[in-house]
Amino acid sequence: MKILKMLIEDGRETLDEISGEVGLSTSGVRRRIKILEDEEIIQGYSAKVDPKKAGYDIAAFLNIDVNSGETGRVAGVLKQCKGVCEVHKTTGNHGLIAKVRAEDRGSVSKFVEDRVSTYQGVKDVDITMTMETYKEEMLDV
Repeated sequence: MKILKMLIEDGRETLDEISGEVGLSTSGVRRRIKILEDEEIIQGYSAKVDPKKAGYDIAAFLNIDVNSGETGRVAGVLKQCKGVCEVHKTTGNHGLIAKVRAEDRGSVSKFVEDRVSTYQGVKDVDITMTMETYKEEMLDV
């Protein structure tokens, strides 16, 4: 768990740095990381990006009502869209919820009106725009 935590904090940690911290040899660390990768606990390595500094000032959540039997197909289309950060099947009144990052409010509106609302199987979309983000991370172990 310590190795995973270190890689989450800084994916560029060297094997030497990790081994010094956890008390294993570099080959031992390499083996444990390989296991984490093989079991798909680690699914890749990427840079942490500040959305606002990258020009994506707005975060919005789309509550999407989907016809029965269309949830998987609509989710598959959404997963491919630029700016869609997350897609979840939910309980309650909506079939899906999607987190979207966009340059401005108009971009979110346009995305919903021109794309999401036109997808086969989508009955309705309710948009919730965030006012401020206090914490946004993939996972904190």
